[in-house]
Amino acid sequence: MIKVLVPFTDPDSAERAVRQLLDELPAGPLEVELLAIAEPPDLTTARRFVSVRTGEEVARAAASCWIARLGPLLRAANVPFHARVVVGDAPAEIEAALHRTDVDRVLVSATAPRWSAATPAVTIVS
Repeated sequence: MIKVLVPFTDPDSAERAVRQLLDELPAGPLEVELLAIAEPPDLTTARRFVSVRTGEEVARAAASCWIARLGPLLRAANVPFHARVVVGDAPAEIEAALHRTDVDRVLVSATAPRWSAATPAVTIVS
């Protein structure tokens, strides 16, 4: 089974990546992991009104909505998938995702931060 990781920070780039993947479906079985990376809002000026926890919950909820937009595409193509949401520094999270050894391929947006050469097969989606 080919495992494909799609780390993303916005729904539009994730949808482009998923559509590209579905356009070039491999011959064998495929499993997709959607990794929605949401950055917590900058609360430096609003900390009195919004807690850090609430800011993270809002970021997590937004990322969950992004995933809800992508699930139907994969289900329609009969591609099994699972999704995770992380709240943190997007460049650091994408860099960490690119070094995972449990995936065969990574699809990243052209706007994603740069990465080192020692990564799994990386495909850039424009």
